[in-house]
Amino acid sequence: MSTGVSPIYPINPIVETYSRLAREYDDEANFLSCWGRASERALSAIRLREDYQVVVDMGCGTGRAIYALASAAPQHTQFIGIDPAENMCRIAAQKAVEQKAVQIRQGAFEKIPLETASVDYLYSILAFHWVTDLAASVAEIARVLLPNGEMDLFFIGRDNGREFIQKTSAIFLKYMGPALLLDSARLRKQLTRGAASELFSKVSESPRLSVDESFTTYYDTLEGHWSWWVRVEGHFVKIPPEKKDPCDREVREALQSLAEPRGIPYTIHELHVKLRRSNVLY
Repeated sequence: MSTGVSPIYPINPIVETYSRLAREYDDEANFLSCWGRASERALSAIRLREDYQVVVDMGCGTGRAIYALASAAPQHTQFIGIDPAENMCRIAAQKAVEQKAVQIRQGAFEKIPLETASVDYLYSILAFHWVTDLAASVAEIARVLLPNGEMDLFFIGRDNGREFIQKTSAIFLKYMGPALLLDSARLRKQLTRGAASELFSKVSESPRLSVDESFTTYYDTLEGHWSWWVRVEGHFVKIPPEKKDPCDREVREALQSLAEPRGIPYTIHELHVKLRRSNVLY
């Protein structure tokens, strides 16, 4: 089994943060949070065909999804999990150590460590929005997929987390200043449905390509919200250390002010890019 731990492209703050906090990623609180539930919802939508030979999980994280899918797949199907965060790769490799059909490699959308036209099916759950180069990433996906390969990409859209943004933007502006806040926002590529369709249509013919979107509001406790902070912590690493604690306190207070009887709302705007074989609908 390959763990591919040598970096193959420049590390960014998001990748560094995911690697640093990798051991917290499988905590129950994170799994039960809005992001954990959204991830499970996406995973439940994935359908593997019996004739897939090679299945790739881009942004596999600690391997939860690839482990579940590989456990129920035919023996001839090979699974490759790819993630840019070194410690995520290590944990995923440990988790799948008894699954001979699973390999874990370090890599990224911008430079996928696979041969051209070698993949039957590629999926990604809530990872594509972290790419640094949209065009290069889409071109790489097109390169590694077989001519009639299939794909499911689930990632957040432009209008994600509106409640959170409205309540916390002024706080982050106060502690970061406009330049750092703008740099932080640029770390995540949040597309509209139309922009996603235009982006992927450059490398995939429209009869095979579709882009769906959904808005789902989840409700968490304050601690539930804080448990998925691993997903955004990388945005704020440049906050001066002496300002970090007061900033966190104000953010927590702002989130608590949103509380309803069901909990604190967070609306996930999800885009789902699907690529299917010609004349196949499912």
